[in-house]
Amino acid sequence: LMAKGKKQASSSSVSSSSDSTVFKYKRGETVLCFHGPTAYPAQILDFRILYENEGGDVGPQYQVHYKGWNKKWDEWVSESRILKMTEENMAAVANTKSSNAGPSNVTAVSTNPESMENNNDINSIASDNNKSTKAPILKGRGPKNVVGIRVFKRARKNKISVNVSNQGMLRLIDEWQWNTRNQLLVHPLPRPNTVDQILEEFCNFQIEELKNSGRNHGRISKTQETLIREQVAGVREYFTESLPIYLLYRFERQQYVEMTEKYPKRPTSSIYGAEHLMRLVVKIPDLVHGVQMKEQKAEALEKLFNDLAKFLETHCQLCFAKQYEFAAPSYIRVIWEY
Repeated sequence: LMAKGKKQASSSSVSSSSDSTVFKYKRGETVLCFHGPTAYPAQILDFRILYENEGGDVGPQYQVHYKGWNKKWDEWVSESRILKMTEENMAAVANTKSSNAGPSNVTAVSTNPESMENNNDINSIASDNNKSTKAPILKGRGPKNVVGIRVFKRARKNKISVNVSNQGMLRLIDEWQWNTRNQLLVHPLPRPNTVDQILEEFCNFQIEELKNSGRNHGRISKTQETLIREQVAGVREYFTESLPIYLLYRFERQQYVEMTEKYPKRPTSSIYGAEHLMRLVVKIPDLVHGVQMKEQKAEALEKLFNDLAKFLETHCQLCFAKQYEFAAPSYIRVIWEY
């Protein structure tokens, strides 16, 4: 109940008492927020509580803006994806690779350990696509519990998860550090083994696997083969569409501009290779999250990308770059002029 004479908080605001007793982070606070394989500085824009969310998290959620990113990247995240901005947490995030323990090594120094939904494996860094451990449920429903907090209900949506090995996740963390901290670039581009070539091998591998499975006795129908080829072509399309928006680090964007200008008639899937294809594999659950699709299609998509993840790790180790190249001073100047 509000004191007489005081206005009740609107649906878009939270009282200071609610702010301190329910939420760990305040509006305007700078935090570390996990997005993909690592955490980035972000600012808290708003917060809310979900009392019901079929198939997803309930409890406190925060709207964050990743500093230096376009506002189109602003998103609502669960409290488990956020860390206090402290030197200890920054060091722990940076040293995740060396600890070989994923986000669990952050627990000792964080008030709210990031686990991408509380997994104790480095696979959980990929995103909250792998597993979903619900935040503590706030009993009851609606604004009666907390004055002025917006309440949302979400329709059930299909989620997919992709399993990537510890080694694969460590490679992604290495890439992030080499690129964002050491100012190194994948070299050379175009890659000796491009996404197109890798997907062609993957397609043939999938066809042979199906031929040799069960009662097929080395033969499959033309329809089955066509379906596999269409699925792999869909992966190529996913890659081409998502690369410039979702799969490049900030430091790589100028390289992308240079490559597309140098090879204007060449699709990006014939320029980039396993490094960026693996980023798509890890990111795909986020890209399709919230997209309404039939359960059968979601299951097929999940299987396809899990098969691709396994193929990349077991058949394409030599496709990943063994060395990165230092960016030229002129390149760095262009980057900082953005």
